[in-house]
Amino acid sequence: MVSGRRGEKRQEQQAFALKGTMPAITMLCLRTADVSAIERQLTDHISQMPHFFLHLPILLDLDALGDEPVDLGALAGLLRKHNLVPIAVRNPTDAQRERAVAAGLGVLRTPLTRSPRQGAPAEGATPTPGPVAVGPAPADRGGAGAAADRGTAGPARRPRDAAPAPDAAEPPPAGLTVRHPVRSGQVIYVPHGDLVVLSPVSSGAELIANDNIHVYAPLRGRAMAGAHNNADASIFCMSLEAEFVSIAGRYLMADEIPDEHRGKPARISVQNDGLVVTRL
Repeated sequence: MVSGRRGEKRQEQQAFALKGTMPAITMLCLRTADVSAIERQLTDHISQMPHFFLHLPILLDLDALGDEPVDLGALAGLLRKHNLVPIAVRNPTDAQRERAVAAGLGVLRTPLTRSPRQGAPAEGATPTPGPVAVGPAPADRGGAGAAADRGTAGPARRPRDAAPAPDAAEPPPAGLTVRHPVRSGQVIYVPHGDLVVLSPVSSGAELIANDNIHVYAPLRGRAMAGAHNNADASIFCMSLEAEFVSIAGRYLMADEIPDEHRGKPARISVQNDGLVVTRL
């Protein structure tokens, strides 16, 4: 006699679980609806660090556009053409929301509201030129430096005690020192000189500099030195726990960093057209 239980359909195993998360996502802050202008500048940014932008998830922030219409379908296609992954929009108007949904984009549900258009820039901040800026929100103003937009060509924020430039002929500031912890999702970009960080760099945070990067604490995020093909740059840290390191287009993923250097003071530099890790 066949057992009744044996004839019953077994309970299906749970196929998935839904969880809320706040990953580090790159935000493309649109300052123009001109898709051609966006493509020109985006192509230039990607050419500087192509491996860094490969398959990068992108959140489109429409706040600065106001009610200006933008072809989100064309923009999403442009991003995919450059191996970026557009996922959602933030701060859309009702009309922009409809265009985003039609383009296959999500709409970020966030408690953040549209920022006032007439607000003055933060103390010490230098406006980033050009119609497009890439990167998460800036770091807190309480530190010695500020997190600049990822991939932007504008200069990094000056330290609080630095005097403003008297005229346009003054050379750009030489380097930046950051004394506060760099949290997940923050990006600090220094186009001129060394970047020095005196506190821990969390997983999901990113450091970018044209010259050397010094981290006098654990480095758990991403670090990209020699951003404009400066192969003489190096990365120094007191505890190498990085997710990704790169110098002048050469890079190592976390699983490629030798085990004997994980969690120890190290220097990463370019030798024989590749990256090498040595103990400090």
